[in-house]
Amino acid sequence: MKALILALLTAATATVTHAQTTVFEKNSSMQYVMVPTDKARDARFIEYAALKACGGESVCTVMVWADSLDKPTGWPFHPRYRENQLAEFQRNYGTGVARSMAFNCKLIPRTSGMNCF
Repeated sequence: MKALILALLTAATATVTHAQTTVFEKNSSMQYVMVPTDKARDARFIEYAALKACGGESVCTVMVWADSLDKPTGWPFHPRYRENQLAEFQRNYGTGVARSMAFNCKLIPRTSGMNCF
């Protein structure tokens, strides 16, 4: 019974979380994602949003920003957007990179073991 309740709660949370994130641009295997401003300092939420954006892709890069009217387009984007970028997630099973996550530690509180850029 506990397993069923946990599964239902997880599914409900995943649906809500996915609805709150927006993939606003995709260039090949690179995606730009926006998360709600109230989640912009939540490293776990940001990582979950990046994983959801990648889905089952074996090669994927996700760059994450908070909701904003001023968002990057194209690649490469203007350097000013790097200052406001919250995180970057990379996965490439072909090269053995299963999961690489780095955060902008000027904007997100640093925790033990967190990679920063």
